[in-house]
Amino acid sequence: MKHLRRFLKFMHTVTGLGLLGGLAAYMIVLGTAPEISTLEQHAALRHSLRLVSTWLLMPSMLLVLVSGLLAMAITDAYKSALWVWAKALSGVLIIEATFAGIDAPAKRAAKAYAEAAAGTIDTQRVAELVHDEWMAWWIILALGVLNIAVGIWRPKFERRKKREAVEA
Repeated sequence: MKHLRRFLKFMHTVTGLGLLGGLAAYMIVLGTAPEISTLEQHAALRHSLRLVSTWLLMPSMLLVLVSGLLAMAITDAYKSALWVWAKALSGVLIIEATFAGIDAPAKRAAKAYAEAAAGTIDTQRVAELVHDEWMAWWIILALGVLNIAVGIWRPKFERRKKREAVEA
């Protein structure tokens, strides 16, 4: 059981770093993208972002989630530690934000492709889509760093009743 706990901790840490690395790769692709003036350029950008999401972000996020939940399930001390529950909550926020940051832009891009097929592409609208992605990914990155920090420092949250009993 001790080896399984260590393995899960290792997997959780490594895949968490993979998730943050995937976020960094996503930002690099967005940051180095050329001005979007043609449908081909937009399609190339979307293809690159889809590859980063498919092969790095989503697998890392899934493995972080599974390894964290399994570690919580097999370690009794984790079940009552408030820092673990804080990590679990921030993990849920990361998952929600990642799906929103991946799925929603993909749907908007598909709509932009449909408009482009009709003969026009609104470059201003495409630029706004990329701007929205930047904001979403900075939020996800901040949540990821916070999650790692909580896991490393493991703050001691005290329960109010326990603290009041000690003070009395």
